[in-house]
Amino acid sequence: MKKIHYAIKNESLSTKNTLVESILKGNHSLSILKNKNGLLFSNTVLQKFIEKEAKYDTQILTLKENRSIRTFSSGEQKKALLNYLIEQKPAFLILDSPFESLDIKAVSKLEQTLINLSSEILLIQIYNRKDELLPIITTILNIENDAIVSSIAIEKYNFKEAEIAFKGDVPKPITFYKNIPEQLVLLQNVNVDYNGDSVLNAINWQINKNEFWQLIGPNGSGKTTILSMIYGNNVKAFRQEVYLFGKKKGTGESVWEIKEKIGFFSPAILELFTRKITVIQMILSGFFDSIGLYETPTYLQISLAEKWIKLLDLESKKNTSFENISTTTQRLILIARAMIKHPPLLILDEPLVHLDNQGTAIVIALINKIVSESETTVLFVSHRNVAGLAPNLIYELTPSKNGSSGNVKI
Repeated sequence: MKKIHYAIKNESLSTKNTLVESILKGNHSLSILKNKNGLLFSNTVLQKFIEKEAKYDTQILTLKENRSIRTFSSGEQKKALLNYLIEQKPAFLILDSPFESLDIKAVSKLEQTLINLSSEILLIQIYNRKDELLPIITTILNIENDAIVSSIAIEKYNFKEAEIAFKGDVPKPITFYKNIPEQLVLLQNVNVDYNGDSVLNAINWQINKNEFWQLIGPNGSGKTTILSMIYGNNVKAFRQEVYLFGKKKGTGESVWEIKEKIGFFSPAILELFTRKITVIQMILSGFFDSIGLYETPTYLQISLAEKWIKLLDLESKKNTSFENISTTTQRLILIARAMIKHPPLLILDEPLVHLDNQGTAIVIALINKIVSESETTVLFVSHRNVAGLAPNLIYELTPSKNGSSGNVKI
């Protein structure tokens, strides 16, 4: 008899923790799991272990390795967590978006491990995209109000998504920049190491006006390090040949003067917004590069924000609390926030993580539209290729023991 394994679409959950906790505590309608113990495999659980090990200077997940979990790659960290959970002998595991933030090689390894595990343990996969579903999944659970209401065999489930189209053009800017050179970013023979471990090796990269770049590379290849040298305050950039908007970093403009010319998006930015803020306030905050809206916007600024809201078809939600809208809609709003000043450079750091097929297609459509209808240079960062994305140029990082090298792919 074929073993049953379940899947739940992430976007169907309004409060993921509510359903996960109810399943783990037995407060659900799945008779197959009644009176059985289960555990959660997720990035949140992993992060708690990492923080605990750092706080108490102890090793839990890596007791046999004699090294800190922080020194492991993302794939190795997830493997360590999975091994630890299996040792607890659960009857079932809830897999919360297990492949997010992993490169192709790590995804393949984890997938095979989970397939092998499925013969022993019942699995419940919370997924974002159809192509992430484990091949052993047999049943999709339908969710309403964070409760299981029905189930359907996977071969009968309708994965069809609606077509995507934005009505209207990208709103014109009301912010204008002076003396922006043709060359926006230049890295010349950049080498970076941390505690003797080489991260970047002889990186040479030039980003010019009106280009659409994708920065790609596996986990741990140095993508975050490069971004921190461009947008952040990485002190190692000041000892390197790093030029931003025609000036060597550390010799002219302050970090904030540089950030004024760069629009930035990362899912991690959500952690900074701790106060309640509406959809339109979130977009308006992009004018002030602030985490929240603390200044009174002008009539022109409000008018432009409303044009972006119209483009995104969110007029009915403009005064809705940002935290109460879907993940996909949050991404669109944060990209509009980063783009509202039409900055010379727009950096999009992993904008597709935790999105389903439909959400991924919508965000890609907006990015492609921004590229084709504005003069902003776009740098899209990911650890793998993205279907539907159309960058003009790709800068690929390839790791080695001497640090990652970089090559331009056209």
